[in-house]
Amino acid sequence: MTREQLALVGMVKKHLAKTQGWDEDMYRLMLRQLGGVDSAKDLDETGFAQIMEYAASWGFRSDWRERTFGRRPGMATPRQVDLIRDLWREFKGADDDAGLDRWLDRSFGVSALRFATPEVAAKAINGLKAMNKRKAAKAAG
Repeated sequence: MTREQLALVGMVKKHLAKTQGWDEDMYRLMLRQLGGVDSAKDLDETGFAQIMEYAASWGFRSDWRERTFGRRPGMATPRQVDLIRDLWREFKGADDDAGLDRWLDRSFGVSALRFATPEVAAKAINGLKAMNKRKAAKAAG
């Protein structure tokens, strides 16, 4: 199981709890019946595929690849993309991808997050952390 797959199973768990009222016992039962395991981290590829197919039958749709652009050589990692979006959301107080893209273009010469290299992403992360720290200090004082 990759970290991404484990995260998807966690999203399935949340989806089923929210939409179907599932509790921890029902989630564990699904893992045992479909994957033959007691913990998602022990799933193999077949068990993972069965869990995802079952979740899809309950309306689960993952937007992970669309949201993070997936793994692309020479480009920011999905983890970096998620962190940048989270830090921007914290700074702005809402989702604003267009605003983020404008900031990236103005600050780093990258027209959109999907074109950020790992180096640009690292600089953006540090910049956003500093911006959020200044914002918090201003609000507190």
